[in-house]
Amino acid sequence: MKFKKEFENSIPFNWQQPVLALILYVFGYLFLIPEITGLAIGLGFIAEGDVFLFNGILIGLHLILTVLIMSSLANENVEKWSWNVRFNEVLKHVFFVYISLIAINAIISQFTAQSTSDNQMLIMDVFKQAPLYIVFVAVVFAPIVEEILFRGIIYRTLRFYKFKTIALLISSFLFGVLHVYESILTARYEDLWFILVYMAIGLFMGVIYEKSGDILAPIALHMVYNAIAVLTLFFI
Repeated sequence: MKFKKEFENSIPFNWQQPVLALILYVFGYLFLIPEITGLAIGLGFIAEGDVFLFNGILIGLHLILTVLIMSSLANENVEKWSWNVRFNEVLKHVFFVYISLIAINAIISQFTAQSTSDNQMLIMDVFKQAPLYIVFVAVVFAPIVEEILFRGIIYRTLRFYKFKTIALLISSFLFGVLHVYESILTARYEDLWFILVYMAIGLFMGVIYEKSGDILAPIALHMVYNAIAVLTLFFI
């Protein structure tokens, strides 16, 4: 991978911005939003049928706040990619992602009885109840917020301190952990194999970010990848 000097010698945010964004995600999205939703149900403020709508509104507010906090990332574009180049690069990397995942999943199935991750099973279950909610979370919320956090903050900060390959590995590993953390909390350790799957996805997100110096590139790649995955759920 070719590392860009202008990419590693500058950083588009101050220390308060990433701290606020990370706190918002960890304590807001992972803990506070589920608690608020549960409390609203318990107090009778919302009906069972409105849970996904209520939760979607909270997640939408979280998305807006994250984008506002980290808006300075939008000023980057080291390569000055045109939209045509960006589109072609995204499609190329989507192809590489799927080829890699087919190989990794085949290897995992050889050593375990697992055919898919708990995270994917949860998405499939929720999709049956609220398909539009999953479309919003998977195709809009997750690509924007996760790329801002894992590539725009974690990867970008480590790159600034010259930890090149380590930046790619750590940001990708943490991205993988995020997608199996519930399995860790519930001691379903056999699901940890799928860290490799999500880590591979994170690696390609990091590569396209490195090549472009533009956070829109990994966001677009993440959106396209998730959109294809969600689209398949309509035919299952």
